[in-house]
Amino acid sequence: MSTVEPASPSQEKELSKVSPENRWVEIQRKTFTNWINEQLSVSGRVIQDIEKDFCDGVTLVALVESLQFKKIGKVIPNPTGRIQMIQNVALACKAIMEDNVRLVNIGNEDIVNGNVKLILGLLWHLIVRYQISSRKTKVPPKKLMINWFRLILPELEISNFTSDWSTGIPLHALIDHLRPGTSPNWRELHAKNAVENCRTAILLAKEHLNIPRVISPEDFASEALDELSAMTYLSYFVRSESPGYYDTLNWVCKQLRTTQITNLTTDWNDGYNLCSIVSSMGGVIPDWPNIDREDKMKNVQMAIDAGKRMGVDPILSASELSDPSVDHLSVMTYLNRFRYATPVKSDNEKLSIQGDFDNHLTGVQIHFKLVMEDKDVQKELTSVQIKSAKGNQRCDVSWKDKYADCRFTPADPGSYTLNVLYNGTPLVGCPVTFSVKADLSKVKLRTQSSSCMVGSSNDIEVLSESESNEVLIEYCSPNEEVKSLTTLYENGVFSATFRPKSVGLWIVHVFCQGEEISSSPISFDVYDPQKAWLSGPQKGIVGEEVVFTVNYSEAGIGDIEGAVRNVGKEIACEVNETEYNGIKTIEFVPQNSGMFFVYCKFNNTEITGSPKSIDVVDPGQIVVTGEGLTRGLRGKECTFQVNIGDLGGNISVTVENEGKEVDTSWREAGSSTYIFSYVPSNAGTFKINVNWDERAVPGSPFYAKITDRSRVTLITDLTDLMDENEHLVLDCGKETQLLYDISAAGPGRMTATVLSPRGKLKVETRKPKKEEMEIAFTAVEEGDHYIHVYWSDVPLDSSPILAYCPGPPLPVDHTKVVIEGKGKEKARALVPAEFLINGRFAGPGTPRVLLKGVKKDVHVNITPMKYDRYKCTYSAPNPGAYVLYVYWSEQLVPKCPYKITASNKGASGKVKVTGQGLKGGYVGQELHLDVDTTEAGFGEIKVSCHGELREARCDVFDQRNGIYKVHMYPREACRHRLEITYDHEHVPGSPFKIPVGEPPDPRKVRVYGPGVQDGLIQTFESKFLVETSGAGAGQLAVRIRGPRSAFKVNIQREEENDRTVLCSYSPEEPGKYVINVKWSGRHVRGSPFNVQLFESQAELDNYLGNKKGFFVEKTKANMQWRAEI
Repeated sequence: MSTVEPASPSQEKELSKVSPENRWVEIQRKTFTNWINEQLSVSGRVIQDIEKDFCDGVTLVALVESLQFKKIGKVIPNPTGRIQMIQNVALACKAIMEDNVRLVNIGNEDIVNGNVKLILGLLWHLIVRYQISSRKTKVPPKKLMINWFRLILPELEISNFTSDWSTGIPLHALIDHLRPGTSPNWRELHAKNAVENCRTAILLAKEHLNIPRVISPEDFASEALDELSAMTYLSYFVRSESPGYYDTLNWVCKQLRTTQITNLTTDWNDGYNLCSIVSSMGGVIPDWPNIDREDKMKNVQMAIDAGKRMGVDPILSASELSDPSVDHLSVMTYLNRFRYATPVKSDNEKLSIQGDFDNHLTGVQIHFKLVMEDKDVQKELTSVQIKSAKGNQRCDVSWKDKYADCRFTPADPGSYTLNVLYNGTPLVGCPVTFSVKADLSKVKLRTQSSSCMVGSSNDIEVLSESESNEVLIEYCSPNEEVKSLTTLYENGVFSATFRPKSVGLWIVHVFCQGEEISSSPISFDVYDPQKAWLSGPQKGIVGEEVVFTVNYSEAGIGDIEGAVRNVGKEIACEVNETEYNGIKTIEFVPQNSGMFFVYCKFNNTEITGSPKSIDVVDPGQIVVTGEGLTRGLRGKECTFQVNIGDLGGNISVTVENEGKEVDTSWREAGSSTYIFSYVPSNAGTFKINVNWDERAVPGSPFYAKITDRSRVTLITDLTDLMDENEHLVLDCGKETQLLYDISAAGPGRMTATVLSPRGKLKVETRKPKKEEMEIAFTAVEEGDHYIHVYWSDVPLDSSPILAYCPGPPLPVDHTKVVIEGKGKEKARALVPAEFLINGRFAGPGTPRVLLKGVKKDVHVNITPMKYDRYKCTYSAPNPGAYVLYVYWSEQLVPKCPYKITASNKGASGKVKVTGQGLKGGYVGQELHLDVDTTEAGFGEIKVSCHGELREARCDVFDQRNGIYKVHMYPREACRHRLEITYDHEHVPGSPFKIPVGEPPDPRKVRVYGPGVQDGLIQTFESKFLVETSGAGAGQLAVRIRGPRSAFKVNIQREEENDRTVLCSYSPEEPGKYVINVKWSGRHVRGSPFNVQLFESQAELDNYLGNKKGFFVEKTKANMQWRAEI
């Protein structure tokens, strides 16, 4: 497919050389060239210059064959001379003329000579014939195309194919119409952006409608654009099977709600579809749809004539439309004219009648209008006829601009007929029949009230001037029973008595001479005070609102009045509506105790249950006291008491924390005093609700602040502040600060006391953050200090903290330095050795250590400790002698230098660890190990054991024979890590993994099953289960003794670590069996179990009845057990 690119600068320059009057030729040459290439795309041919490429006739023949879809003769593919070129051109021109295309002033030699203008003329004939219009019509293709575009784009003025299209805006509008949403903002485009508008439109048309780009945006927007170039491009929108073609076809199918119409040519020849479209648009087709489809000419002519009456002028004659070769463009244009056609009204629809013909009376003028529904209504063709039983009636007709005002006055009652004719045809809806009644406005109805009580007598009077008037009075009860009342006439009044028997709406109708009078009907709201009742509480509370309910839902409609009295005095009250119909409330607030009376009236009549009495009491005398109302400690019982005096009633107490109810208990402490207690399981604010007869007592709810000192945690890290005796080291004269986290301790107050050798120190309590507290103090003297910390006056678990202050600094004196520890004299090669430089009484000096060996000096690590002490560690590289020098502030301390003898290191690989303790145990159990170092030589043994959270205590006992006894005490149930080192190296197997479980708890072992129940020896199921889950680590022992001797017990479990054990035994004789079940040597709950086996059911039943007082159906119990197994 050919495409058109924007003109290059060279092309623009070349085009600018062309004179303005000839520029259209260049535009047309390019457009036609692109059109030719579009047609030749199937054959793969491409031309560049129509002046040269058509000279040999070969390309022209190919073009004609592609347009006619057939071979036209033998062509000379490579002509060698002018004569052969003319022969090829003549072959093409002959095929063109034989297909009804006239070639005027175009000869074969003109094409061979390359006459551009004549070649362009030939190409235009081909475009018109094969792309725009398939046959000649009376209306030129240009006019048809213009007409079609104007119909499709009614918002735009389209009158030519040049200037009206050059802005690109109509092209955008056309594309958006054919493919809605493609260019929705085309109305906002500006004409000054013509080239850009054209470019985007041509691209959109190619992308969404597959319209070839046979013209460039610059040419389409050019002032030199000629109509033939524009029509060539725009013809792609209206040619057969184009987007415009299917747009018209789709509109027709949608209008006719059919999919049977498939083209815009032959499907319209018989006139049926044309008549159908005319009829759907409001046109009138005689005898439609019963027409003869064989009479094509007649059908087409009827449709054309009906279209003319709608303002749609025909483009083709009936004979042309009936021709199977009719041109699609003519049909497209003609059908689109019906989109905006105005429907024609028939004679019976040209006018409509507007007026009210109901409830008319004699002597009262009747008014109605004749409204014009069509613009060509002829007033003189309109006739109005009104008839009654006495003949025609006079009607005054006054024509206005678009309607006629009609009036007449009926003189007699009866039936009337209105008939309006236009051009002799009755209008739609005619004739109109209506009735006129006599005037009963002078007959009046009166009664005393519209509301009455059940059984009451009510007079109904009808005022009438004449007794001869026939008056009928009827009533309709709530259950729709209709009855007539007896009437009496006296002095111009008909009277009757009405006595309703039930609650509800009773309706009375009055008829005069068979017609209901104007003031009828009247309604009576009948009520019954005895069907309303008053209800309410028997007790009330001083200061609380008391509500009584009045139910009058079955009493009818009426007013409720309420009153309250106490000791003869009127008490203020209110009568209020509720959300339920027929129910109101009487509400008041008693200010004192005593007996109150509530009264209620319905329509001034006292109702059932009135008056009601209520005993009002004062709960203010209830006294609630006790520390448990305001504070308490987690895990400690909190109590308070409630004294209700002489009120009586029920006291209920609930304690809540974090939305959960806490268990409470109570006991009586007198005739009117109760003591309540609860144990808080956590810190926080506890809500205490104290209710008397489901009402909160004064002060309730109470809020108790529960504290938990154990949740007060020390934030300050004391690790580096403690000495080897776990004493906190205090700097003399400097402030010591301890920071605590109180976020989980509940509401409370922190206090602290520090005791020094001379007495209490001043302590400051600070709150640096919302959930933190800090205590601060300053030690000023040497000695032990005791730091007591309290939360809500209760000492913390960590209190007191032991501390020591070394006092003020001493002067430096190296003579008071003491060297301590084995490492100053003995060591083992490659094993860390240590000694201590104790300058506690030597002042704050600076230590320096030299350790000299035979071959080289040994490095000594010096670690500061508290109280001017330093730990020194070293590792002798080889056995032998070493000399130790220690200086204090560069002064050699007394007794230096020391001579150190280093011996060989112990062999850790030869150490053996044995004992039952390696297999594990349970929490609290003492585990034993033996460590044999007899073959490892001299060395140092170290033992440590760690759980997940806590360290187990390990005691090591030297047996003085190279064997050490190790005792371990695990404190948590988990796998422990046991590390044993010899001269700082792990012994074989270290670290060991030691399993530690929970301590055995025989109370949590459950034994159940038929094997531990009494039964019959013949059917006895001797199995039972021992469930040890949750009972901790332990050993299970089961022993069974029968009537004569012990029994073998089979014990099995499904998996090795299964905590449920299945036990079974095989009893062979009746009698007593004793089953002992022990867990780690202690009887479990229920053990020993005594099982009695009998030979007969009667013996078993008798035994069970005497033993337990009830009967157990053993068979069902055994069946259930088997199902569980």
